[in-house]
Amino acid sequence: MNEEEQESSYLDETTESLLEQSQQNAQALILATISVLDDLGVLPEAWAEGIGERFSEAWGDDDTWEPSEFLDAMITNYRALGATVEQVEFSEDLATAQIYGFPDEELADVFGVSAASAAVFHRVGAEIARQRGLQWSWEVGDESTAIRVTRLPGEDEE
Repeated sequence: MNEEEQESSYLDETTESLLEQSQQNAQALILATISVLDDLGVLPEAWAEGIGERFSEAWGDDDTWEPSEFLDAMITNYRALGATVEQVEFSEDLATAQIYGFPDEELADVFGVSAASAAVFHRVGAEIARQRGLQWSWEVGDESTAIRVTRLPGEDEE
């Protein structure tokens, strides 16, 4: 390949292909981190909760949120990781969603991380939610993850 071809190849990527690559890179970073932490004997749960604490600070708003607005913000983040969101339901006290594609099974296999192990990443959302008066829970199925957001017991509406 000559120098001109080499220089132009990265410029030819479409926005769509760059988005897909970014999503795969973001998931790969999460999965590789979980794998390395496991290899080092560090609890991935502690890592995820620590990330959640720091992300929560970065969000900057410690006010109580509605379950629907929190889930909406979080599923936007999951979409940025390449997840597909389906079956979203919002009510006053409960918000639920079904997501597919996180983790990407092929990427998880590359890094030797099972879907159950990758689910530790959902603890990030749980910590951010907790600091906003909400409870974030999830259930990993064969091909999807069910997410549920409710108010913490004793949290009053504002």
